[in-house]
Amino acid sequence: MTLEEEPLLAPPMGAWITPRPARGLEVLQRLVGLPKLVSGHRDLVLTTLKRDLSARFQGTLLGWAWPILQPLLLFAIYYFIFTRFLGQRMPALPESQQAGMGVYMFCAMISWGALGESLGRGTSVIVDNGNLIKKLAFPSELLPLNVVLASLVMMLFGVAIFIAVCFTSVWPRPGLALAWIPLIVVLQGLFTYGIVLFLTTLHVFLRDTAQVVGMVTTVWMFLTPVFWVPELLSAGPGGASVEQHMGLIHANPAYHLVSAWRGALMGDVSLTLESGVLTPVSVAAIPGHLGVFALWALGAYVLGYAFFVHSQRRFADEV
Repeated sequence: MTLEEEPLLAPPMGAWITPRPARGLEVLQRLVGLPKLVSGHRDLVLTTLKRDLSARFQGTLLGWAWPILQPLLLFAIYYFIFTRFLGQRMPALPESQQAGMGVYMFCAMISWGALGESLGRGTSVIVDNGNLIKKLAFPSELLPLNVVLASLVMMLFGVAIFIAVCFTSVWPRPGLALAWIPLIVVLQGLFTYGIVLFLTTLHVFLRDTAQVVGMVTTVWMFLTPVFWVPELLSAGPGGASVEQHMGLIHANPAYHLVSAWRGALMGDVSLTLESGVLTPVSVAAIPGHLGVFALWALGAYVLGYAFFVHSQRRFADEV
């Protein structure tokens, strides 16, 4: 069953759209009522999610083999090209962790990739589905949710591939830290969904938003420690200047997200340098990173959903 074939259901808490701005209590009801909304439309959510994933590989020779091959290729690039060919390594690592820099980049890139893809695809999802938005009984907040869920599913393929690769000699097998993964995924989904709701709403009224988001996302990626290690920069010749900016690095929510993923997948990584022992990846640091990121996720969700609900009554006229 497609979105167009799904029967319009009566909303659980009043009309989806009112001719006046939503009141504070109505916004709060919508915020806390999302799980009930998703549960009531779970068949629609699952059907559209499956269709989204299938459309990615429709007409390809390898079909559903691509979700396995893509993360394998990504891992090979970071492991062989950066670690073996270009020699980008973390210093003073034990033999079993010589691939540390490649794994470090890969673990961040699969989580960042899901975030960046959701922002890129989700920004225009309301405008792209204007025909559905004009059906007033349709819960349009499910459209951005579908984009986020699809990206998370693709990310989990990459996580599964990494864990499988760890049964070889490339990297030590993850331990009990894997138990953090469900919570990390939920918080990442909440954070991403809130931002996508805000951006897709803004895009309805300001069509430059998609182009700006593409540029900002690229800058954000390079400002996030995806391809570089803050602790090593602090220990280098420019350490003093880097230390002055560590506060800005810690203020970046994506820093805490990728750090939590690295701890869950890589375990503990310690570097013994002349300046002392540095720990760029730590399982013990996961709760701290997730505590900060949870605040960002909750704030993004509340702000994004509130903006969406407040503006939703104008969607049909603007799209």
